Amino acid sequence: MSEKDRRSRKEELDSFWNIERIVPQRTITPRRPTRNTETVEITVSSVLESMTDKNTFKSSELSMASTSHFASSGGVSSPELEYEPENSLIHKVRVYGRSSQYKYYEDFCIQTQKYKDERRDSADYTPFFSYVPQYDQLNDKQLEYYLYFRTKAREGIFVEADMSYVLLYAYELINLGDRVDTKASQKMLYSLWCEYGKKYPKLNKQLIEWLADYSLIHRLAPPENADVGKIAEVSSLKEFFLVQSGSDYTSYAKILLAFSSSYDYRKSKFYNGDAATLFDEHIPKVMGACVKQLSSDGILSGLSSCDSTLPRDAYAGALCSYRAKKKIEIEFCSFSRTNELRYVVGEIVKYSENKIRAYVGVKSRLSCYLVDNSIKELVDNYFSRVLVKVHRPVRKEKREEYDVLYDLPKSAFSLSGAKRIEAESWETTKRLIEAFESEELVENTENTEEMTQAEDTQVTSNGESELSVALGNMYNFAVAILNRDTDAQNKEAARLCRLPDSIIDSINEIAANIIGDVLIEDDGEGYAVVEDYREYLL
Repeated sequence: MSEKDRRSRKEELDSFWNIERIVPQRTITPRRPTRNTETVEITVSSVLESMTDKNTFKSSELSMASTSHFASSGGVSSPELEYEPENSLIHKVRVYGRSSQYKYYEDFCIQTQKYKDERRDSADYTPFFSYVPQYDQLNDKQLEYYLYFRTKAREGIFVEADMSYVLLYAYELINLGDRVDTKASQKMLYSLWCEYGKKYPKLNKQLIEWLADYSLIHRLAPPENADVGKIAEVSSLKEFFLVQSGSDYTSYAKILLAFSSSYDYRKSKFYNGDAATLFDEHIPKVMGACVKQLSSDGILSGLSSCDSTLPRDAYAGALCSYRAKKKIEIEFCSFSRTNELRYVVGEIVKYSENKIRAYVGVKSRLSCYLVDNSIKELVDNYFSRVLVKVHRPVRKEKREEYDVLYDLPKSAFSLSGAKRIEAESWETTKRLIEAFESEELVENTENTEEMTQAEDTQVTSNGESELSVALGNMYNFAVAILNRDTDAQNKEAARLCRLPDSIIDSINEIAANIIGDVLIEDDGEGYAVVEDYREYLL
């Protein structure tokens, strides 16, 4: 078979497996242009005018306008309002309006104007429920009770009210906007959250978010005396509610500890009893001092990566007219969106806890890696001022009652008495020699006296000599601690192939068994030998 025939045969066999040859070819139709799915405005009047006798629509006469969801991405690119709040973690706020003028909440806005000044001094409680409550959903009794509930709320009295009544009042405040006193409306939104937030969990989240939006849109500072701790638990923009007052950074520190720390000291196994009081008192204060040091050119300016930009769709989930509906763009120092900040705060807390552990006598320490030297120095100085180290006394063995019988009599030293005792002792010795008349006895007696003197000498220096011997190959490391010789400590640790903290723990365990106390402690400037026991290593 020729080469040409061989190739032809191969192509014929290969074509057997070509499925495309037996599958019908699809006709590809041109792709239609994509439909515009943006928001359109369809007014009722335009629809009615375009209807024919056969109840059909003339699409060419419909009033339709494609609009962008936010003004910043559509025809209007410049903000309606732009400002920089003072003494706040919010650095800049931009407020954009909507070019889409939807009309389906206009009747509600007209009714807010109609009812805003009406009062009711009494009314019978009438239940009311609606997912999106509006005035025209209320019957006469429900309307009467709503006006009574609102009147009492304005007087600072919060009566029983269903969630729908509270929502309706919140919608009213939002849509009235600056046509009423915005400061009073902000205060009312906060009061509604305080009074009804716990009872209605859904409101607990929504009202705080709407309160932040309302304040930013109307350029208001956070409500006075707001409970920042509780707000921060539910708010996605807790930074708005934190405002610096003078040189007080404690409020920032508490929020950092609660929401922006990689380590919670309250979960420490040593957070109990008197130590817990020390933790709660000093860690927030020293954290406040650290925040102050990191804020020389603005709050937490020392951590530049904390800045974030956040777009917000104002009044999400609320019944809201297009006039009140805004987009807000915020540049702020984030407490909750920066991992670096969480780790820095956690390391400062660990380093502070180590100081308290040293004070209460706990030997173990937490590892800290990311604490800057300037922050370490600040924490060291703080605890050296507020915590005065008190050396614990050496533990003594418990004495039994009969031990008193073996105590020497307490009397003043007398030279004549000593001479008398010595004379009597020699007289006794003489009588013994004469009684036994044995030189061997005399020799054994002398040996016994020498052994007794040696034992007395050993007992006298027992604490020092026994500790030095017990330390063994760690003795040179302890001497290096005594001399505060860091290089020598590192060399000894390398020689022993152990970490310095591990060696110190072993030395303190040996010392506790021999002298009843730790030998080495952290005095705020590093590890040092306790002053009362320095002579044991000299």
